[in-house]
Amino acid sequence: MSPVQSQASVEASGETPARILVVEDERIVAHDLASALRELGYAVPATVATGEEAVERARELQPDVVLMDIRLPGAIDGIRAASSIRQEHDIAVIYLTAHSDDETLRRAMQTEPVGYLVKPFSPPQLRCAIEIALHRREINARLHERQRWLATRMRCADDAEAAEEAGPKVSYLNLVAEALAGWRLGESEREKRMAEHIADLEAANRELENFTCSVARDLRGPLRGIDGLSQSLIEDHAANLGPQGLRTLRQVREAAGRMRQVIDNLLVLSIDDLLLLSQVSKTEARRDTIDLSRIAMGVVAQLRESTPQREVKVVIERDVRVDADASLLRIVLENLLGNAWKFTGEVEHARIEFGAFDRDGSKVFFVRDNGAGFDMKEAEKLFVAFQRLDSAGQFEGNGLGLAIAQRAINRHGGRIWAEGAPARGATFYFAL
Repeated sequence: MSPVQSQASVEASGETPARILVVEDERIVAHDLASALRELGYAVPATVATGEEAVERARELQPDVVLMDIRLPGAIDGIRAASSIRQEHDIAVIYLTAHSDDETLRRAMQTEPVGYLVKPFSPPQLRCAIEIALHRREINARLHERQRWLATRMRCADDAEAAEEAGPKVSYLNLVAEALAGWRLGESEREKRMAEHIADLEAANRELENFTCSVARDLRGPLRGIDGLSQSLIEDHAANLGPQGLRTLRQVREAAGRMRQVIDNLLVLSIDDLLLLSQVSKTEARRDTIDLSRIAMGVVAQLRESTPQREVKVVIERDVRVDADASLLRIVLENLLGNAWKFTGEVEHARIEFGAFDRDGSKVFFVRDNGAGFDMKEAEKLFVAFQRLDSAGQFEGNGLGLAIAQRAINRHGGRIWAEGAPARGATFYFAL
């Protein structure tokens, strides 16, 4: 679809175009970017040149997406401005920058952006990033709406509560009201209604998953074209391009690679993972004395059943106990042991350990493996949702497991950290 067709289709459908706030200190670049966005069918309510203006205008305009340059004049750069915007509003941020050094990437990733485009970029790349951001925002909004409904309707309140639609039809009845009214759970008035809502929720989840996969697959083709054509130019016309031209083409290929990784994450991402991430963040820890060794052995047994052809030596320290929430700690061990199992997949003599030790009067628990490991320079990416390390590219995953584990540990007021080295394994520690 051409930019003109895209704009025409939005106008013909009567849909309100997505509103994009542009934050760019170079006036000509900002003007060109705004024009390109309008040609793609988006609305641009404002362009601003400083981080302070970005925060103020985001608060005032409530745009759908903010395109943020990182290097801005004034006391607040683009990363700090994005952090302030994300703290106040549910607004997607996409960085547009000429800088891709490790330190800039590290700071940018801490603000959980939905995109990171390195200049120069093409209109199709920009459109891909924006559409993914809008889609992710829609998913989050629908999930939050469903969760609010379920939390309100499913809890057993202290007082009788019933909700009625127009007319004498009861659409919701909690357990106290049920007892007072003399109706039972199995009677068709309540059972049918709950079944309908469960079916609606499952249908919505399937719809979101199918849409995610459809968008991701549609975007793969153009990305392959960008990557292939760029490589052909490098191979066939290197002498005519010069150092700057070659550098630009390599940046294009790197940007396409990062976008491809985002798309791959979308394809393996499930609604269940998103729900679990949100639920763990809100669940209050209920502490009981639990046997972590027993839980770890159960998790490993499931892993062995899933891949019976694997030969992995697993050492689990006996009788490791702790006062904690059993369901949350099971989630932690499922993710840590599952990662250890996955990242030792190409090791000839795979080994995984679970145990605990005392440090400064506190108990520290660990999961250690001799698998692929990671570069400690990338350690800060480990627990950021949707972020995967470069060394993890050959393994399946969606970048949510460790983020979920960290939130489960946070519910106990604890912390989780890791140590590792490429091709020398990794150790994940947590304390409550």
